[in-house]
Amino acid sequence: MKTKVKTIKIVFSIILLATSVFMPYSSYAFSSTSEDSVPIDLSGAFGAGKQRSLTADFVASVDANSIDIDYCKNYTNITIEITNATAQTVYEKVVNPVAGESLVIDISDWAEGSYYISFTNTSGDCISGDFDIE
Repeated sequence: MKTKVKTIKIVFSIILLATSVFMPYSSYAFSSTSEDSVPIDLSGAFGAGKQRSLTADFVASVDANSIDIDYCKNYTNITIEITNATAQTVYEKVVNPVAGESLVIDISDWAEGSYYISFTNTSGDCISGDFDIE
């Protein structure tokens, strides 16, 4: 009986490991986005060498009412800043992202136009992207 339980635990561990390696987003409970939501193309990286990993640090999308940001990794003291086309800061918040959690920013009263979003760590490394509100 003990051998059977041990075998089941090993098989289950292998399945969990394979799932996390081959389907990195499968364990994240991403925020729901509307059908009208448009992904925000983010570029840049955190850390030594500043090379992007195979899994994203953040996944962001925008629609007419909100920006949905999904956290894919754990970090501390990340500044999220959004500026408009005239470089005015319209949103700024320091967060401690936890993988699988999300942040929804209400933009329903923001003006139409182009915006820039950045995620900056305490070392000054930045992940950023542009988006439009129409």
